[in-house]
Amino acid sequence: MSQDAKHAAAGRVSRLSPFRLGPWQVDPATGRLSSANEQRSLEPKLMELLLLLAGKPGQVWSRGDIEATVWAGAVVGEDTVARAISRLRRALGDSASEPRFIETLPKRGYRLIEVVEALPQSKMRRPLVWVAAGVLLAIGLLWARWSPDGPTPVSDSRFEQQIARADDLYMRFTRADNEAAIGLYERVLAEEPGHSGAQAGLANALVQRVVRWPRSATVEGASSLSEALGRGLTRGPEAAAILTRAVGMAERAVRQAPNDPDALKALAFTVSARGELDRAAELYQQVLQLDADAWAAMANLGEIATLRGEPAAAIEYFEQAWSAMTRAYEYEPQRVGPWQAAFGVAIGERYQELGQTADAELWYRRVLTLAPFEPEATSRLAQLLAAAGDMAEAKSLCDELTERVGAYPGCAEGG
Repeated sequence: MSQDAKHAAAGRVSRLSPFRLGPWQVDPATGRLSSANEQRSLEPKLMELLLLLAGKPGQVWSRGDIEATVWAGAVVGEDTVARAISRLRRALGDSASEPRFIETLPKRGYRLIEVVEALPQSKMRRPLVWVAAGVLLAIGLLWARWSPDGPTPVSDSRFEQQIARADDLYMRFTRADNEAAIGLYERVLAEEPGHSGAQAGLANALVQRVVRWPRSATVEGASSLSEALGRGLTRGPEAAAILTRAVGMAERAVRQAPNDPDALKALAFTVSARGELDRAAELYQQVLQLDADAWAAMANLGEIATLRGEPAAAIEYFEQAWSAMTRAYEYEPQRVGPWQAAFGVAIGERYQELGQTADAELWYRRVLTLAPFEPEATSRLAQLLAAAGDMAEAKSLCDELTERVGAYPGCAEGG
């Protein structure tokens, strides 16, 4: 039987009826996913997203259609849908590169590819506490959802919008945007102190405040954690106090959501800023066990390897991160796009530092395939070619870069 025929035979699920999705039994009323071995909670928006996809298995839903249905009337960030899809995949144990449940169709949208089977209410197996939670949800009084560590707050749409906006601001990496993100995270936590997403986001932004924008007018910030550690920017009394707060926030986020990769990444980032590299590396490995395509964790493991003086291991992690970024670009281009070219240049630089010029050249060319006329990749490739005696190609690269983009220091002399 074809996949389309299976979907038709299985039929559609009603909005509040339980249903089976592969190994999972889904109960919309309680927000629970249950399998033979475990139970998981979905926050309301993720359950709405799953119900939208499961309502019409096989149908392709564009980002705009999903926003209009799940976030009707709300202003959301450009990658809100992509992040929600990613989190739903993690909850289902799915993979973007080898999907079993949710397939990404580049430039089109997403669709559910697993068969949906409606279940009678009596077939749902759950403890009494989950039934009670479903009743409370039905009358609009539910404040907390069950987790293995006790109740954790449920995010409503107000908080989701603020968190999405704060995340977008954070990713711009300017001082003003970072402080605005801190303000939004703190605003959410003032109303919902146990919000793990706000705790993790605030922890990350506090570290960036220490690393990139020291309060002292006489001290210049660093562009990376490695540089900040090398220059001692994280060791002063004010920096130490901020990092203590950041670590505390991240630890609370992990207690609230122990299997959330974003919370674990935040804790790893904060402790690495204090120089606790072994603990950070263990936490990043936990992230990769939960999300095999967590490219940021791979990149940060590469930076830790660099700090430990292990260049070969660093390059291996960086190359893994590049591959994961390439896969992730299909469903979160706004996050991956601004970083991938620069990341490829960084890999080339590390090969160059090791004297492996052929590998360095390969990476600079790879970047230029992705982003033609990227200035740093162009100038570094031109310098390698000139050093190897290929002055003609070096000059051609620099001339075209100057014509299209403008003069760049590495190409000032035509290669």
